[in-house]
Amino acid sequence: MFRFNFSVETEDQAEPMAEEPTDDPSAEKGHSAALRDWLPAQCHEINQEHLNFLTDGCVVEEVTIGETGVKYISMNSALEKMQHAEVSANIVPAFQDHTDLVPAVYEGGLKIWECTWDLLDHLSSMKMNMSGCRVLELGCGAALPGLYAALQGAHVSLQDYNEEVIRYITIPNAVLNLVDSSSIVIDEEGTIDCKFSESSVKQVAERISFFSGDWSGLEGKLLTQNPCENSEDKVVKNANTGTSGSDCGELKFDVILTSETIYNTDCYEKLLHVMTSCLKRNGIIILAAKTHYFGVGGGTQQFINFVEKHDQLDVKSFVANSQGLKREILEMRFKNK
Repeated sequence: MFRFNFSVETEDQAEPMAEEPTDDPSAEKGHSAALRDWLPAQCHEINQEHLNFLTDGCVVEEVTIGETGVKYISMNSALEKMQHAEVSANIVPAFQDHTDLVPAVYEGGLKIWECTWDLLDHLSSMKMNMSGCRVLELGCGAALPGLYAALQGAHVSLQDYNEEVIRYITIPNAVLNLVDSSSIVIDEEGTIDCKFSESSVKQVAERISFFSGDWSGLEGKLLTQNPCENSEDKVVKNANTGTSGSDCGELKFDVILTSETIYNTDCYEKLLHVMTSCLKRNGIIILAAKTHYFGVGGGTQQFINFVEKHDQLDVKSFVANSQGLKREILEMRFKNK
């Protein structure tokens, strides 16, 4: 069985002594983002190739959140198929070295992390009316929270760092949940048999947009009418205020979701920037994370300190799990000024 070895403590392990959190991201050593070439942000259009990935023995699982069932490809099944596909060198370490993190190369999108379930539970408890909302999930991986929102009637944008995660996991999961159920047959063992048409592609494309790459430059893709087209139809910012026109306001998000994305303190600035640039004034950011990521650096208190230092967002913290390594939910909204 394929296993991951990202150095995050599990609930049944004793929690080692953590260093005193700081709001200075440069305090954590060994993660100098300035020396790395991060993959550029890009948009992905769904096509028949993505649908074909769901054939030939994919195993499907399902989780029920409230009254909503969200389907997703078994991660072991997806990994086995990816190992036989032509993937870039960026994703190879996950297979060859069985690692969960190579900064700026592979960022852990091939695993459903614990805080994903916390985020789903929190969303369900909020009983938010998402019909017609615009929702963004950053660092989505399998994209269960984003797909939950889509099943509630939201238009969703899904972003993960690695293109292969989007192609082989995120998009197939979107297809499983949004195409006509008559196109998909799942037997008792979870093995899938699919018969897709061009309308299947259209069904997903009308509801979900897909992005990969670094958070730097992502704003320009997200706030563009046609992000996958190589055209000049870009959002034009006001040189004096840094804000965009009316189209940009319409393209901003009511809800931004993310989980397990604050482990690298060097990335806090660009993460916060894409959040505040893409959130509507009355919108909400919901972030799920561990109190501390041992061996990597970040954690909830460090991120809270960083957010408060920039004085744009109010932060509310909720304990999602207090056993072992503490996990939290952060809700963030723009300050009333």
